[in-house]
Amino acid sequence: MFRFSTEQKIFEIRGTKVGGQPGELPTVLIGNIFYKGMPEVVDHKRGEFDRKAVRKWISLVDELSEKTGVPHLVDVMAVYPEAMNKYIAFVSEQTEAIFLIDGATSEACMAGLKTVKEIGLQKRTIFNAISPQTSQSEIEAIRESGVTAAIVLAQNEMDYSPRGRVTILEGIDGHRGLIETGRQADVDKFLIDTIVFDVPSIGYAAEAIKLVKDEFGYPAGCSPANATYDWKESQDKAFRKGFGAYNASAHTIAQLSGANFLIYGPLKQAKNVIPACAMNDAIIAYYASRQLGTKPLVDNHPLYKIF
Repeated sequence: MFRFSTEQKIFEIRGTKVGGQPGELPTVLIGNIFYKGMPEVVDHKRGEFDRKAVRKWISLVDELSEKTGVPHLVDVMAVYPEAMNKYIAFVSEQTEAIFLIDGATSEACMAGLKTVKEIGLQKRTIFNAISPQTSQSEIEAIRESGVTAAIVLAQNEMDYSPRGRVTILEGIDGHRGLIETGRQADVDKFLIDTIVFDVPSIGYAAEAIKLVKDEFGYPAGCSPANATYDWKESQDKAFRKGFGAYNASAHTIAQLSGANFLIYGPLKQAKNVIPACAMNDAIIAYYASRQLGTKPLVDNHPLYKIF
């Protein structure tokens, strides 16, 4: 438990604050919806799904967020443009939460950006994500949409070390970095995803969170669930039964490294992840307040809500 020497940036996106020193703000949690394999989705191409069932999960997440003080965002995933448009319209009607546009293709991403502009949802939208693969067309679409917040995926295929994830943000050998790419899209709220590939790489992602916050001061986080779900499928029944525990443990490692946000996988895992992360936030804030002089910046911090 520590303080960063670099001044830490805090971005506010439609009332939700993300960033800062450990203990100042609760960790923002992000759950995936409409992902490939989600049982409630009937047709991924046309965007048909069990509305009653999905509405139930969204309501549960909103309730848990309110009870714990942990901010929650919804990551809207889609492969096809038609589906993306339907998903955004539905989610924006069911919850006041901020949502992310997470298209598996450029076409799906750009369709989502066009939809949020038409409906007027730019201020509650985060683009997920700007990466080395982001096309110029996507950059122009982000700029034209008016969306100014984005996840930046610190993926350096030439150097998978924690330091490599920092250099891809800065730029390498005369090539522009991802931060500059974001600025070209008129993004001014950067959330740096230090990228998890497999379970062992969670340690690299956690260390990269510290480096990013030390050198840039930007909010940083990762998605441990990218690894834990894959690992679960390779285990026998005894290990699978313990998934809720080791999944929460993976997220705890990132929180103790200063993570400002975590993408925890399917929305239905919120029932396990939100309470676990709320408890971690409260422990971190308690120590930071009494030992480091870092005070919570919000009245509904988990430190005050769950104890």
